[in-house]
Amino acid sequence: MKIKDDKFLEENLTRINKALFQTLPKKDISKVTEAIHYSVMNGGKRIRPQIILILSEVLNVDISNENVDLIAAAGELIHCYSLIHDDLPAMDDDDYRRGQLSCHRKFDEATAILTGDAIQPLSLEVLTSIEDPNLSDKTKLEIINLFARACGPEGMVEGQNRDILSENKKLTEEELDQIHYLKTGKLIEACVLCVCLIKKNIDETLIEKLIEFSNKFGLAFQIRDDILDEIGDQDKIGKPTKSDIKNNKSTYPSIMGIEESQKKAQLLIDKALAILQELPFETSKLEFLCQLIINRKS
Repeated sequence: MKIKDDKFLEENLTRINKALFQTLPKKDISKVTEAIHYSVMNGGKRIRPQIILILSEVLNVDISNENVDLIAAAGELIHCYSLIHDDLPAMDDDDYRRGQLSCHRKFDEATAILTGDAIQPLSLEVLTSIEDPNLSDKTKLEIINLFARACGPEGMVEGQNRDILSENKKLTEEELDQIHYLKTGKLIEACVLCVCLIKKNIDETLIEKLIEFSNKFGLAFQIRDDILDEIGDQDKIGKPTKSDIKNNKSTYPSIMGIEESQKKAQLLIDKALAILQELPFETSKLEFLCQLIINRKS
């Protein structure tokens, strides 16, 4: 079956945003809770929770849609926390995110730090609160462990650390691949694996193929990000371009050039699509998502 438009993504987005809103504390409690709403409910592509919803449908998982949505929301909350901290002056020093002031610019630096600090454990709180007859406590713990490892000292935090240390250095392509696997790929991988956990009696070979798919997808997504930082439309991206050049960071275009970077991203997506075509499921929605991320303008 060929998907012709992104209507299903819009429908998923409605589910994701509803679940996210339900997880948040009341907005008017404090400046921090106001900043949480500002940072979480400010749009975005929601690629990570989209993967969870689509793959849950592909595998026909055993828990309710409402609880799938909560798991997806938990994954997105971790992503939102990381964006707030990445934008800080001590990190990437970005003033805009998704077309509006970044959290530390809208509020202040201390509030932004506390907001990120609040959102990260909130994601784990959401996971512990899910009640479903087909979701055991053991599986919930395994999902929490996945997300914790994805954003911890061997995941996103270490990726950001290496990213900062790479300023004013010329990295190899392999070193840059590893930074982005840690910083971006591990959370995408966790989103795929958490769906595998909520599918009973899933074959190990299938899990391996889905992990390989997630790694190809995640790296292609990041390469396209680097390309857009060089040649993208600032208004469409929602933040200033050439920020990596400003911070003197190695990027795929700086190492390989724009054309070779796009070729690498396309090759990764082609391999991701080939993996999907090997699966004994209807994967057209995941295929559509692959094409979307490689051709996106924002």
